[in-house]
Amino acid sequence: MKAEPLIINRPERQKPLQRATFALITMIAWTFWVSLWLPLLTLIAWLLGLQDIYIKLGLGHPFQAVENFDLVLGVACVCALSLGAWAFYNRMRFAGKQRRHANRVIDVHEMAPALAASVDTASQLRVSRRSTIYFTEHGSMFLNADGS
Repeated sequence: MKAEPLIINRPERQKPLQRATFALITMIAWTFWVSLWLPLLTLIAWLLGLQDIYIKLGLGHPFQAVENFDLVLGVACVCALSLGAWAFYNRMRFAGKQRRHANRVIDVHEMAPALAASVDTASQLRVSRRSTIYFTEHGSMFLNADGS
C-alpha cells in the first residue's frame, strides 16, 4: 500500500509573498548548511597547500582586500553576465516548446497478454484507482474483488 505524500506541493496556489518567503528561508538554510562545511573545506585546502591562495591571486589577506575590490567586483560582474547570457540563450531556445509527447493509449486486449492476465482482470486494473493483486503458490495472479 502506497501512502499519500506528507507534503502537498502546489506552488500555483501560493501567493507571491509566500513563495518569496519560502525562497528566502531556503536560501538561508542552504547558506547555513554550506557554512557548516567550511572548516572541512579549509582543512582540505590547507592540506593541498592552498593556504596562501589570496596572496597568489594578488588579493592579499581576505580582510585587507579592500584595495582590490574593483578586481573582485569585475570578476563577479563577468560571472553574472555569463550566467545571465546562458540563461537568456536557453530561454530563447526552449521557451514554449513541448518536448515530451503524450503516451499512446494501450488497448485492454494488448494489455492483458503483457500482464499474463485475462481481459476482465486487465479491465478491472484499468478502471480502479488502486488494486491489490494476489499470487497463488503456482504463480498465477488474481485481483481483489473490492478493488482496494
